[in-house]
Amino acid sequence: MLPYGRKTDNIFQNLDKWEHMKQGRMAFLLDQIEAAEEIPVSEFLGYTAVKYGIREATGREYIRDWENAGCISVRNGVIKFVRKLD
Repeated sequence: MLPYGRKTDNIFQNLDKWEHMKQGRMAFLLDQIEAAEEIPVSEFLGYTAVKYGIREATGREYIRDWENAGCISVRNGVIKFVRKLD
């Protein structure tokens, strides 16, 4: 781990363990959405809660982040896959 304040060109060196874990969860779940192509929000939240133990509030946060990044769209309570991040 780099000492605090040290400059680097690679942000990944500055992420902590929890940020790396979140990054992995988000990538995995986006793959699940891509495979489904579209899925109701409530079904997605229930599935991730029961299968992976991800709280509903966390799932909603992920949905908001993916939507803001342009990876998914949410219309009428349905998540639709748009693209992966470059």
